[in-house]
Amino acid sequence: MANADHVRLLFSPEWSQWRASNPRILPDLVEADLRGKDLHGVNLSHAVLMRADLQGANLSGASLAHSQVDGVFLSGAILDGADCTGVHFDLLDVRACSLKHALLEGATFRGADFTGSDLEGANLAQVSFDGAILERVNFTDADMTSCSLRGARLDKAVFAGAKLVGAVLEGVILEGNDLRGADLEGAQGTRVQLPDATLVGTRFRKANLREANFLRANLKDADFEGADISHSTLRLANLEGARLFNCDAQAADFREANLLHADLNGVQLAGSQLQGIDFRSPKLGRVSLVRANLTGATFVGCNLRTFRLEQARLEGADMREVDLEAANLDGAILTGANLRSSRLRQASLAGATLTDADISGCDLILADLHNADLTRADLRFTRLVGANCSHARFAFADCRKADFTKAAVGSANFWGAMLGGTTMPITALHWRIGRVLTAIITTSQRKRQEKEKREQQRRIRETVRLVRELEEKDPRLRRQAQRSGRS
Repeated sequence: MANADHVRLLFSPEWSQWRASNPRILPDLVEADLRGKDLHGVNLSHAVLMRADLQGANLSGASLAHSQVDGVFLSGAILDGADCTGVHFDLLDVRACSLKHALLEGATFRGADFTGSDLEGANLAQVSFDGAILERVNFTDADMTSCSLRGARLDKAVFAGAKLVGAVLEGVILEGNDLRGADLEGAQGTRVQLPDATLVGTRFRKANLREANFLRANLKDADFEGADISHSTLRLANLEGARLFNCDAQAADFREANLLHADLNGVQLAGSQLQGIDFRSPKLGRVSLVRANLTGATFVGCNLRTFRLEQARLEGADMREVDLEAANLDGAILTGANLRSSRLRQASLAGATLTDADISGCDLILADLHNADLTRADLRFTRLVGANCSHARFAFADCRKADFTKAAVGSANFWGAMLGGTTMPITALHWRIGRVLTAIITTSQRKRQEKEKREQQRRIRETVRLVRELEEKDPRLRRQAQRSGRS
């Protein structure tokens, strides 16, 4: 039970003077009935409030710093601007409380039920909300620096403008939550769930958000500088104007995402899913696309100089007039891609697959096409001066008017290729002779087949004429022929 004298003093004008005169005495308010009481501005620091009933009480501006509140009832209480430094609210029922601009630094709320409470502008630095129920809680503009939300329930909680620098978000589900303008710099949130969340202007600088789920999230103008979002899902997300500077987005899923005016500078996109993405609007700088899936992507007019695209999938990609000078596309798959009039000077395409690709009018001067497959590719008017085409396959390719001057074409396969007006290197003389001999042999075979066909037709005509002559001379043969005609 509470100390009667302490309860009496609490509601008297002498309380403040008594506390000042007796700093070592801890107010004993155990199980005190303080429901609906007006206690605004009261000094209850270090007070023993175990199992006290403070439901609906007005504690605005009060000091509860380091007080003992085990088992206290606080539902509906008003603690706006209160000092609750170091208070342990663990496992308490704190529903529908108002803690606007309260000082809660170092407090703990493990397993507490804060459903419907208002903590707008509160100082929650280093607070532990592990396992707490925070449904519909308002954290707008709250300072939650280094707080822990591990395992907390946050349905419909609002974090607009909240400061979550260094916050722990492990296993947190923030589906559909409002975090616009929030600051999550350095936050730790592996596998954090943020589908359909509002993250407009949210800062994720240097945050660890590996395997995060941003499905359909609104990330307009979000800042991911230095963040780790590798293996994350950003499918259908709105990344318009987002900043991914020096960001690790390896193996991330960007399918159907909106990257309009996004800044992709120094971002690591190795192995990412980027099918169908239009890269004409985003700012691209030093982006690594090694093993990225860029099937059907659009790069028209983009500057991809020195970019790394080894083993990237670019089937059907639209890469017209792209600057790929000195880019690395070794082993890339460009089947059916359109690279018309692109600049690929000194680019490396060793082992690349360009089957059915359109690379007409391209600048491939000094490019490395060693062992590349250009079967049925369109190389009309393409400049391959000094290019390494050894062991490359140009079977059935259209190489008309292409320039292979000083190119290395040793062991290159031009079977069935169209070479009208093609400029070949002097070193390809043996290949030219072989091609001429092949043409002569093919022509000779065709003439022999035509001759045999004419001879067969002549024999058939002479046989028919001979049979008719025999029928006219022999009546029996004539009657048989007539019976055969009637049947």
